Amino acid sequence: MTQTYAWTTESLRFSLLGVPEGIKVSWQSIVGMEPESVTSRPAQQLSIQEGPFENGRLVIASHPGRVDITFAAMPSDPSSHPTLGTFAEVSARFEARLCSLKLPSVARLAMGATLNVFPGSVENSREAFKKLVPEVNFGDDASDLMFQVNRVKKYPKISGLVMNRLTKWSQLLSQTVQYQNHEALGTTQNHLIQLELDINTHSNSKLPHADAYKTIIAAFFNEARLLTGVDNNAHG
Repeated sequence: MTQTYAWTTESLRFSLLGVPEGIKVSWQSIVGMEPESVTSRPAQQLSIQEGPFENGRLVIASHPGRVDITFAAMPSDPSSHPTLGTFAEVSARFEARLCSLKLPSVARLAMGATLNVFPGSVENSREAFKKLVPEVNFGDDASDLMFQVNRVKKYPKISGLVMNRLTKWSQLLSQTVQYQNHEALGTTQNHLIQLELDINTHSNSKLPHADAYKTIIAAFFNEARLLTGVDNNAHG
């Protein structure tokens, strides 16, 4: 990456895959209080715990064999894109919460993030995309770009664990229309580059004991910060 951008955070996710039957992660164990609502759908074997957390919303969805912990921004201003704050700050707090949990033994772990940067114009957006994805040349007249790649990495210090590091880059135009009494009052457009991260342990990699999961969580977030140009030294 040739340039550092001020990435804002739309959402963060941590997933447990291959979860033993009947095992759940409680909302209270993360936040310290009961969730605002709990939804149970026995037919789908789905349980959802959710409520406000910091300046966003925390949702824990438990499916058969899988638990997803998602921290997402909530819309507050119709003229601006929802955000939890800068990725450097939000990811550090979320990582600390996850590392404090006592997690069950599972088959795989994963983390995800949806991040945005706002170049201000289609021209700036095109130039930003070229700098962020220098490996590919789409031509000077291209727009509405999308590029996804997986780069596998081995971690000798974590029992030789192998991770998938998926990045999906998109050049987007966000448009918001405000209505009052069925009449459009105005339209707001935001040019953005969106980065979707999905970092997960490879299906052929055996995880260490659950007590060591915080080492993997730290590796996830370190990789995410490296991919976005954030200084890991500032976050331990």
